[in-house]
Amino acid sequence: MKAIVFDFDGVIADTYDFNMGLVKEVGHNVSDEDFKAHHDCNCLEKPKIAFTGESYNNFLKKYLERITRVKSFFTLENIQAIKKISSLYIISSTKEQSIKKFLDYNNLSYFDAILGYDFHKSKVEKFKYLLKKYNLKPDEVVFVTDTLGDILEANKVNVKTIAVDYGFHDLNRLKRGSPFEIVSNFDELLKVIKNM
Repeated sequence: MKAIVFDFDGVIADTYDFNMGLVKEVGHNVSDEDFKAHHDCNCLEKPKIAFTGESYNNFLKKYLERITRVKSFFTLENIQAIKKISSLYIISSTKEQSIKKFLDYNNLSYFDAILGYDFHKSKVEKFKYLLKKYNLKPDEVVFVTDTLGDILEANKVNVKTIAVDYGFHDLNRLKRGSPFEIVSNFDELLKVIKNM
């Protein structure tokens, strides 16, 4: 692998309950199933939660203000171990400023590039950019994610996915996208990457 690409929410940052709470706080009374279904496809292109311009801006503002309260799934040692294997990137639907704030706060700023909400709504387009800019072939890249929607987008550009079942989506939901592998913790993730 020449590039390991991570999703942010539910993979690096433990934001499921955090995001659910913010969605409700800005005026959308959603169930767990509604929230999970919101991430069955690209949540920015085909949202299942009926955000308004005002409610989404409020969500983003509160997210940025409070993101450092969220725990990290990875330790500094975890990131350092994986950085020895490959270049690291983030492709996310979260604003880049929020991601950078979280990484800086947790001393995890080991990523070569962060492509977030600000760059493009489509993760397909973010992958195309990443592949072109860094002269990468799809089979030299792996995407670590926690949602069915992300797996489906990576499939469109022939990038293999390793799904984590500790984030937004459970094992059965993740299987619907046919990821390369499904793991439950960092040690399993590291093992799979080393064997690719």
